[in-house]
Amino acid sequence: MDDGVSQLPPRLRWRQQWKEKKRVEELVVPPDQMRPTTEEPLLSAMGDSPTEWSTIVLEVKVPAGKERIPIEMDVNDTVLKLKEKVLEQKDMYAVGLERVVLQYHRKPVELLDEQLLKDFVDSDRREIDVYIMPPRRPPRKVRLKVMVAPMNSKERLEMEVRAEERVAVLRVLLEKAHRIVRFRLPTLGRYVFIHNDKTMDEKMSFRWHRVLHGDTIRTLDRHLVQPNTVDGCLTQDQKDVAEDRS
Repeated sequence: MDDGVSQLPPRLRWRQQWKEKKRVEELVVPPDQMRPTTEEPLLSAMGDSPTEWSTIVLEVKVPAGKERIPIEMDVNDTVLKLKEKVLEQKDMYAVGLERVVLQYHRKPVELLDEQLLKDFVDSDRREIDVYIMPPRRPPRKVRLKVMVAPMNSKERLEMEVRAEERVAVLRVLLEKAHRIVRFRLPTLGRYVFIHNDKTMDEKMSFRWHRVLHGDTIRTLDRHLVQPNTVDGCLTQDQKDVAEDRS
């Protein structure tokens, strides 16, 4: 490569190389074959195949910028790699990668992360527009008031929980209430929670169990549930025992 060309910025260096290649083609190719036909790949304007070019300079427009930014990429890079390069630009540092969307300038088609640049970039399609998606809203925190029916007691204890919390938090609240109001609980925490006649998985949330505001959650001895429970549902005998002990 000529030393003068190698000293040029990426954008100008790419253009100079393209002009030199075009000038050579004009010497050996008849004029009627200079422009690619509609059946030929658009990349033929830059070379016989994408592999003839190892790099490409893309003209990228970021939302905060007035002019397009030249970004030099390897033709074998993915769109995801281009997104990472975009985030290195000024005013883009604070933007999360998941919020970046790239599209053609002339055609509103989103470019997918796994696409290779060589599969769609050519001399006529180098202008890429960047769009920033709004940040995702965190899940709305929903507070629920549920009635807990302790085992061996006629009491109904009202507890406040959040829908996104795990059911295990209810065990912590009950243990605390046990020390304060002295309602009975099996020793060593040997009980399970029952909602709509199904045992509750304490690793899952109240929302996952479809617990609604005002629902009742009962406690039951663990040994009464494990032997005869199928898919978490209580048998009729277990329901009767739970009713008698509530």
